[in-house]
Amino acid sequence: MSYHQTIMSNLNEKTFDLLNATGLNWTVSKESLTTIDGKDTESFGIFRSDNEKWLGTVGNRYTPMQNHELAETVIEASDGLGLNTKNGGLFQGGKKVFLQVELPQENVGMGGVKRWITATNSNDGSTSIGFGSTSRVIKCSNTFHTAHRGLDKFRHTESASARVQMAMDDLRKAMSLDQGLMDNFKRMADTKLNENMIESVIRKMFKVNPMTTQHDDVSTRKLNQVKTFAKSLETEINLEGQTLWALFNGITRFTNHDSKVFKSIEDKNEYLMHGGGYKLSNIGYNEVMNHIEANTTKVYI
Repeated sequence: MSYHQTIMSNLNEKTFDLLNATGLNWTVSKESLTTIDGKDTESFGIFRSDNEKWLGTVGNRYTPMQNHELAETVIEASDGLGLNTKNGGLFQGGKKVFLQVELPQENVGMGGVKRWITATNSNDGSTSIGFGSTSRVIKCSNTFHTAHRGLDKFRHTESASARVQMAMDDLRKAMSLDQGLMDNFKRMADTKLNENMIESVIRKMFKVNPMTTQHDDVSTRKLNQVKTFAKSLETEINLEGQTLWALFNGITRFTNHDSKVFKSIEDKNEYLMHGGGYKLSNIGYNEVMNHIEANTTKVYI
């Protein structure tokens, strides 16, 4: 029986089911690397058990955390807080993996927002375990992910009990930060939108002056991006009215649905949680929050 088979056969039902449902039912191995002429090196490769795909090159001191160890840690920590670990996935071929702890739904603006604390881990040695907030507006499936900075970092070499305790502590902190995010969403829904706000978001996100987008010095690519964003925003204003919440949802509609065609769900996960979509959405969020702090005008109906 292989190492992978031994591990999977000894898992409890909850962990086993989660790994199968999220596509994380594989292990990694750390193998020494040699040069073309067969000489030993000080580097090691990390490889997936199911397809033997190379995930990264690490040093001798690196100890990988297996997907089942991440799952066991997050499940035990979330269970201890009365929460459920329900979703997960991967991107970059498994270099990055994530699991999501479900939080109670919030009502913001004209609809509901689903919420998760997302635990991420790397299999390529690039990062330690981290936690962030992921939210999805139900009626339009706009997803927003932001990483929480300043939480305790725990290494892959920590004991199982230490990992669970640190994960519980980080989950509590992340939940508090996530509630702050929800409070900011509600402030957006209570703040009236104006043209200056839209123009400033376009400047920050696309690095162009919206007043000169018809000029020859603006690239066709930039012009098309701004036009596409304008359509995304128009859709959200029709749904949410003239509020900063509509502007923020215009940003996430653009990154989720209108900015590019995704080859797969893995491609979309990477774009929204780590790549260009993550960066654009967070640039937009920060600019919207700048207007929240500067503008206290409320929407009265």
